[in-house]
Amino acid sequence: MVKNIILVCGALITLISCNQYKTKDVWTYPKLDPSPKIKEYFGTKVLDDYHQLSNLQDTAVQDWFNAQDSLAEAYFLNNELLEQYRDRFYGLQNRIVGDVSMVRISESGSYFYLKYDELKEADVLFYKKNFSEQEMEIYDPSKRYPDNPIISYLAPSYDGKKIAIGFDSMEDFTTKVIIYDLEEKTILKEEISNINPDFGGIEWLPDSSGFIYLYFPNIDLTKPNYKQNSYSVIHFLGDNPNRRTAIFGKEESYKITSDSYPKIKTGSSLDNYIIAYAAKSGDFYDSFIANTIDVLSDIPNWKPFFTTTERIYYNQGEIRGKHFIYRRATPDGNEICQVDIEDANFSNPLILAKGSRENPITKFEVTKDYIYFVKEKYGVEISLFKIDENNNEGQLTLPFVPGYASFFGESITHNDIGLGLDGWTSDYVRYCIDSIGNIAKEGLYKTASIPDYENLVYKQVMVVSHDGEEVPLSLIYRNDLEWDSNNEVFINVYGAYGVSMNPFFSPIFLDWVEQGGILAFPHVRGGGEKGREWHLQGMKGLKSNSWKDLISCTEYLIENGYAKNGLLSLYTNSAGGITGGMAVNERPELFSSFIAEVPRMHPLGLESSTSSSSTSYMEYGTIKDSLEFLGLLKMDPYLNLKSDTEYPATLIMPSSSDDRIPLWDSAKYIAKLQANNTANTPALMDIDYESGHENSAGYDAEIETYARIFSFAKTNMQH
Repeated sequence: MVKNIILVCGALITLISCNQYKTKDVWTYPKLDPSPKIKEYFGTKVLDDYHQLSNLQDTAVQDWFNAQDSLAEAYFLNNELLEQYRDRFYGLQNRIVGDVSMVRISESGSYFYLKYDELKEADVLFYKKNFSEQEMEIYDPSKRYPDNPIISYLAPSYDGKKIAIGFDSMEDFTTKVIIYDLEEKTILKEEISNINPDFGGIEWLPDSSGFIYLYFPNIDLTKPNYKQNSYSVIHFLGDNPNRRTAIFGKEESYKITSDSYPKIKTGSSLDNYIIAYAAKSGDFYDSFIANTIDVLSDIPNWKPFFTTTERIYYNQGEIRGKHFIYRRATPDGNEICQVDIEDANFSNPLILAKGSRENPITKFEVTKDYIYFVKEKYGVEISLFKIDENNNEGQLTLPFVPGYASFFGESITHNDIGLGLDGWTSDYVRYCIDSIGNIAKEGLYKTASIPDYENLVYKQVMVVSHDGEEVPLSLIYRNDLEWDSNNEVFINVYGAYGVSMNPFFSPIFLDWVEQGGILAFPHVRGGGEKGREWHLQGMKGLKSNSWKDLISCTEYLIENGYAKNGLLSLYTNSAGGITGGMAVNERPELFSSFIAEVPRMHPLGLESSTSSSSTSYMEYGTIKDSLEFLGLLKMDPYLNLKSDTEYPATLIMPSSSDDRIPLWDSAKYIAKLQANNTANTPALMDIDYESGHENSAGYDAEIETYARIFSFAKTNMQH
């Protein structure tokens, strides 16, 4: 993190005074007078108290940001627990020479992966022609990019002879992509820019002669058309990458909006068709299809394929021969279906498998003869199924009961498939599945030396929410925990975009439990733990269900003796800022601290911003609709902060380079909170000047971030 040092000394005096005297007035924040602006929507006036913070180019605003960040730096400089957490987390992560990450397998069976080099303090790219072959180092990024040797993206060609390598530009929206030729053992001359793999990465052409990617012509964060008018381009290896031949998205006849992302998906070297999508926020896209030969000839005739009305999940469709296999939502859950591509009847498909609301199908993959799919009961209990060549369905026996599963190495050209499994207390393990369903460990990953977590207990309880709906709540704690209400609870919540809070293995998070605390994961509405309906019940005008579910889960922990007021820290990130921020607004006394990374704290402001290039209005609502406007107003943590209120200790951690949530979103919230808070609790804004919304500045930065989060939570517990 790049920090402003000039103001640290003055802020440190404030902190020492606070520690010594515990007086109410020692939290002297950087001065900022309100600059109120009133806007009227459908007859309702909305007061924006700190409107001036929207001007990120104003030097006075920038100085205020720096002063806020320096205050946070001073706080952590004076936090005795921070160094302890840093040391423990470095030990727990146990990054060793040979650590493997970002494994990619080509259709031909070639393995590509990163291995950590301790001397270079960077990951190096390695290659195996197949799993049993000797590995070879093929690319050391520190030689070409010594200032930024962090590989953030890999995409091998179908034939395994080329691989696209991406590097985050840290402070910019886009990624820089180069192509390595394994046969020539060299980097090709082309360098791809104006691409962001989070929105649309490299899609190799079936014959591996080139690729298609989503091109962003407008990447200046300060301009109104930022991220808009993107389109897919086709690039053949050896061509000038600046020529950028549009292949999809610029055609006016398709009526693709400027804030959609017109991107392509390819599936295998055998695909006779290629599918294009008008991507946006939400579960379903409009799609188009073209003959592969026409695409390769640069003359595609895109025809409408399916629309949002078919309720087909955008990332869950595969071509196999003449069939299109996909997952769709139904009123009672979801299904895996199949249609003939040449005569696609989406209203009457062949139904291959069904999932319920409580136990929905969440992912599937297709091999030469089989279909494998996963069900997730309440988002945390995994079961695996296989559909054979005769469309018979059977369940496979897993090595243990996992909380999360992912597939790898699948292709319609063969029947090999891999399965990655992990859970709250079980480390990630990769398995290979043979054609008769036998499951065996793959063995690529080295086993790290991590603590034994057999003394930890995981359970899920059902909590009755405000309207009688049962909300799953996952809990992790030591088996020798004393039930005396004095336990310290770290709550992690999200609740948006239909994303389930799936189990994940993290020694850093489990350290909280090893130290005697409880981890709590409320699976609130807005997520996908009970299928699509669970998502819909936490969207737009129903968004209040998300934070009311969280409040109910927090009350459950107190009423059932897990903890008491003052011992529950709340953590969230990104869109979870709405869920967490509004729960704190309504019931501030429930939480000892509130911590939010790159959070959305002012959704109405973002949707009304002239520089907004997001389609998030599909999740939260739009100011152009009178009812959806009221929903936005109701869910806005910044606008709903109360005056003269005791709020918990608050740590907001935005990024200055966030391509989705501008810095003023968090800044307005923290400015108003500092002015309104009457409790003797800190309200800090710790700005990350190096990473973006999802881009990490590296291994050390990740350790530092979590050390700050957990030390802040621990420091502000009130026994």
